[in-house]
Amino acid sequence: MKPKLVLAGLGHGQLEILDRIEEICEQYDVRFIGDCQTIYTGAFPQVIAGLMDSASVRSPQLEPVAKRVLSIDPIQQTVQTENGMFEYDQLVLATGAKSRGIGTPLKPMSQALLDRIESSSRVTIVGGGKAGVELAFTCARTKNVTLYAKEILPDVPVHTRKHIERLLVKTGVMVVKQAFHADASEGLLLDATGVVPMEWWAESGLAKPERFIETDEYLRHRQFTNIYVTGDMASCLNGGVDAVRSGRYVGKRLLKETSRLFRRRQSMNILLTTPGHALLTYGRFTWHGRIPYYMKRSIDSRYVRHYK
Repeated sequence: MKPKLVLAGLGHGQLEILDRIEEICEQYDVRFIGDCQTIYTGAFPQVIAGLMDSASVRSPQLEPVAKRVLSIDPIQQTVQTENGMFEYDQLVLATGAKSRGIGTPLKPMSQALLDRIESSSRVTIVGGGKAGVELAFTCARTKNVTLYAKEILPDVPVHTRKHIERLLVKTGVMVVKQAFHADASEGLLLDATGVVPMEWWAESGLAKPERFIETDEYLRHRQFTNIYVTGDMASCLNGGVDAVRSGRYVGKRLLKETSRLFRRRQSMNILLTTPGHALLTYGRFTWHGRIPYYMKRSIDSRYVRHYK
């Protein structure tokens, strides 16, 4: 009898695992919990900017047994869903974290959220990190935008930070460098301040309250080693490229193709700025120009085409 494998969630890491579902089904009795379609985070701003028609990606043909994880019992090795309970021998979690709750959350991303943004003429964005800045640049092409951020791109060198802030203002974004107050928003309020843990992680005994899930060097839960954690659920990962790499790694672990530890690497990030330009960051290295723009267009369009 094949061991029971439950794949929960359709994060970017899970897509990498589902990409090899035929091989995995040869070794496991697989159950998938989640939606059949999700939004690829990297292409989300390109849709807002009118550079792509869609950021939707689909899972391979694997019919979900349920849509949502309600709780997990890691002792009994069961997952509770809206359609009942499912047992597992191995579990892969890729259900993602959630936005902090300031206005309209960016996580989970959906087509409905894209539609709301596209239909809004005025947008207020809270958060000066990469997500908030890219969202401000792309929304400013067609909307009135206000960006609340104590700092703009705090993780990049000062000269780049100042350059991007000047570009935001030149583009028409009203940059307010102070803490956001709820009564100050105009139009659609978007939360780009980052993500926080889901309550059911702590309720299920997988994490401490208001903490992300701790994993070992193999991306397994530190106590329950038959549970793998991918994407921004894991305390050691930051989503984005980390999410994709973690999924590929866990897929290899499930297929017994590697016994190596998971090693985090410096991740390259590219965000759209003014038309035809993008900012590439790699650690403390930054490059703003046309070539990063074309790199991003190529990477994102190729990813979306692969999972159409």
